[in-house]
Amino acid sequence: MSEKQFYSKEYWYDSPEEHSDVDNYGKNYYGYQILEKVVLQLQDIPKDGYIVLLGTNRCVALDLLCDHFGRDRCIGYDLHNPIGHECVIEKDCMELSKADDIPIAFCHNDLGSFPKTPELKIYGQKWAAKNIIKGGYFLGRNNLNSAKFKSEELMHDMGFENLHFKDIQDQYDMKNFDPSWIEGHMLSRKK
Repeated sequence: MSEKQFYSKEYWYDSPEEHSDVDNYGKNYYGYQILEKVVLQLQDIPKDGYIVLLGTNRCVALDLLCDHFGRDRCIGYDLHNPIGHECVIEKDCMELSKADDIPIAFCHNDLGSFPKTPELKIYGQKWAAKNIIKGGYFLGRNNLNSAKFKSEELMHDMGFENLHFKDIQDQYDMKNFDPSWIEGHMLSRKK
């Protein structure tokens, strides 16, 4: 079955029952919590380069990044932009190419999900990782993802150091994180 069936506005925006387990991507969504409690605490994100969110949904997490880093520095990519957020580029991320390349200081790959859209998620990760500048960060899943994608090896081979949440949890406020968030995520920093 093609994952394209999950690229629809109806699935991501008009079916709240499908996403209640992730707070419909609101402030209690693990992605938002990780950005707030970990990423916004990083003191060494490069001052140059864009802050990118791949997959924006209703832009709750994107607004958090915009408030912290400034709207002029933040870019979100998504198939749809139902709220008309000025920082969102509407694009099928499977079509990201050299023409879209930008210097990235930080990126969170929140495209789809490994269970439903693994090709999209992997494609987005490869595009973003190629564009991250020296000292920049990528937030994503480690090898414990449901697609069994070797994310750790990819990032290592692309010149990143992988920082597993389980190894850095004492440096950040992760006490209210579900153990699966800690077990399955990592920050990768470009050497």
